[in-house]
Amino acid sequence: MTARPDSSGHVRAVRHTAVIGTAVLTGVALGAGGASLALWNDAVTITGEISSGYEYFAAGPADSTQPAVGGAAVVTVGADEAQTLVDDEEIALALQTDSISQGNKGLRYELVLPDWDSGVFGAADVSVFPVESEAACTVASAVPTPADLSSTPVSADYSDTETPVTEFWCVVATLDGLPGEGAYDNTATVTARDDSQTEVTDSDSWNADVTSAIDAADEDDHEIEFRYQTFRPGEVTP
Repeated sequence: MTARPDSSGHVRAVRHTAVIGTAVLTGVALGAGGASLALWNDAVTITGEISSGYEYFAAGPADSTQPAVGGAAVVTVGADEAQTLVDDEEIALALQTDSISQGNKGLRYELVLPDWDSGVFGAADVSVFPVESEAACTVASAVPTPADLSSTPVSADYSDTETPVTEFWCVVATLDGLPGEGAYDNTATVTARDDSQTEVTDSDSWNADVTSAIDAADEDDHEIEFRYQTFRPGEVTP
């Protein structure tokens, strides 16, 4: 398997099958003592086919995918997305995959999600699920993360297309305040008597907004990994 860029700049993993052609056998036989000489020439033809193809997989934000490296593509959700989540208390991120596998090899992939247990996203409700299009990725469309986070966009049927199969996934997070965040109100009342022994009362109130120690600018990078592999006809897909 070799790698080469295609006309669009994508790196293609190129598969080659064995070349089956014509074998020509030629020999010279010399009789005992050199008294006789026999020449023979025999040609054996074996029929077959020569084929080649390439595979390509990329993932990333919609319309901004990056080719996989070492069988995986990584999408990072970090500080910028955390700030949007803090400001709007919700966020929907559309992710895209592009898949090509020529010849008689299918292609499948799976998502490996990060631990959303730190920072702003750790305080939010997060779900990841497939959608039909980029536009279908909305907060309102959110469903719980399914148990199966895999897809088989390319079957093992023969194909020579250079047009990728595009699929979409949606990351939705909603935030109902950060830990330790809120408002503080207090009122103090004092009762006393003046010189004429008349009871007098005085009170004072104050309030403050309490901010969380969690800062979106310090958000860890949460990596969503798309791992892909190809398979041959007859192999069982997960």
